[in-house]
Amino acid sequence: MDAGAQAEPALESLLDLAREAATLKLLAERVTAAQRSVKARTQAALDLASRRDGVERIAATLPGGETVATISLRRGETGPVVVDEDALARWVRRTYPDEEWTTTEVVRRVKPWKAAELLAEMEAAGAPQIADRATGEVHTVPGVVVRPTRARTHALTWRKGGREATAAAWRTGQLTGQLAALTAGGDAEDAPV
Repeated sequence: MDAGAQAEPALESLLDLAREAATLKLLAERVTAAQRSVKARTQAALDLASRRDGVERIAATLPGGETVATISLRRGETGPVVVDEDALARWVRRTYPDEEWTTTEVVRRVKPWKAAELLAEMEAAGAPQIADRATGEVHTVPGVVVRPTRARTHALTWRKGGREATAAAWRTGQLTGQLAALTAGGDAEDAPV
């Protein structure tokens, strides 16, 4: 070997890498399916507990009682949504004929910046209504409804050391019941979650 030449690093076994890739892919598919399922079940349970008892958060604890995370309910949002752009554009043109807040093409559209401004006013009002600043008249705006714009959801926030404690509980077998679906037989779609 030449003194200037470096030894080629040892290559990992291609067979071992292929096996590891296949195993991790299966595990990822099962984890994704399990996460989707537990997220939906947790949301349903949080929604029920919130309606029934006013519960907004719950602690995630290990079998030994250590709190590792908190799951908190996030409220959905409700706001104005344009459901008939043509009706909104006709109303804006009729109500503000001297303003150039619409464009005429094959159909009339409200310019995006003005639509955003009008929707913000309606969101503040909590209704598809605009108060005319000049006259004080309140207009009910056609083509817009107020409805949920983002569903309620929840978020998990780890406590300090919570990830490490959960990993340790996993390694020591304390979470076998919670993780059984990941190692059960069958395809990821068929695995119980």
